[in-house]
Amino acid sequence: MRFAEPGRVGELFSYGGPASGTGYVHDGSFAVIDVETTGFSPGKGDRVIELAIARVDKYGRIEDEYATLLNPEGRDTGAVFVHGISNDAVRNAPLFSDVVADVLARLDGAVVVAHNARFEERFIAAEFARAGVKTPPMPALCSLWLGQQTFDTPNHKLGTLAQHAGIPLIDAHAALGDVRATAALLPLMLDRYRPGLEFGHDPARGLFDPYRLGSVGPLTRASSLRKGTDGWMHSLLSRLPISTGDVSDAATAEYLEALAVALEDGKIIGDEAKALAKVAGRGGMGAEQVRGLNERFLELMREAAFADDVLTAGELTELKRAADALAAPGYFDDLQATATAVIGQAREALNSSPTAPTPRKCGHCRTPGHYRSKCPELN
Repeated sequence: MRFAEPGRVGELFSYGGPASGTGYVHDGSFAVIDVETTGFSPGKGDRVIELAIARVDKYGRIEDEYATLLNPEGRDTGAVFVHGISNDAVRNAPLFSDVVADVLARLDGAVVVAHNARFEERFIAAEFARAGVKTPPMPALCSLWLGQQTFDTPNHKLGTLAQHAGIPLIDAHAALGDVRATAALLPLMLDRYRPGLEFGHDPARGLFDPYRLGSVGPLTRASSLRKGTDGWMHSLLSRLPISTGDVSDAATAEYLEALAVALEDGKIIGDEAKALAKVAGRGGMGAEQVRGLNERFLELMREAAFADDVLTAGELTELKRAADALAAPGYFDDLQATATAVIGQAREALNSSPTAPTPRKCGHCRTPGHYRSKCPELN
């Protein structure tokens, strides 16, 4: 732990520690970061194959999330049984150098936090060096060290601390899952650490080129899906970053077609959820993008059901079953039967113009421009 002790300065990070009244006290954002790697030694050529960053405030409220798989440029992904990332999964992933601006943008102006931060520092420093990026020292906090100061547990592994604090650790050894657990622990640790923290200097600013942001989209993943009590789609959505960027027409068409196939019988089972997760990941989608496409499909179903200006009880049941399967219970609560399966009709409408955008129309107020989940009359 010597490398991440307070006052230590490494290749990228300078570590904060107990307040003495002479250093910088941070009241802004924290950048919680985690990586999955091909091995343990960047000096021997091991690479980062997944990276996640969450910008959070001191209360642990998430301001922004970023997550992507990364192509290790010919390096074998290593222990798949640990991180679940195969060579095939990263074959078409962006290079670290492709997304370096997006990474730097989320470190900019923040104190960096990582659990066992020396591990993340060594790998990120090596990736920055390969990309030709040089940064000033960034103030950082090792949550493993802070956990040792604030939790009386048998050990201070992330999983142990999360369990002790009653924080769910979904997707252990997936970068985004570890980041979310660390972010949730952070305010508890900060509150318990009575000396308070200070750092040797302010956060680094102006680290990134804004013109390179989003130039290459992420390759997201939703792994270790479980049906649980909330269903497969809820599990998928909960494992994706909150939001990414615009989705291409091709990715939109592929996802909607896969969704039409999955919903043929009005429900989504495990293999179908995993197939949808792969399509969403290839399209670089976050939860907001997937939820938006799910609502687009539900609107296609609505239009198909009302094609004859009559909504039968059977059609209404099918609509509500589909909404439940897509983790949108109550989406069609505004409807009542007025007198055939609509999934097939929605799919026909999709196939007739697979990339043509369907106008957003609220299922509650029927106003174009938003869906029911974001209707101002209901929120």
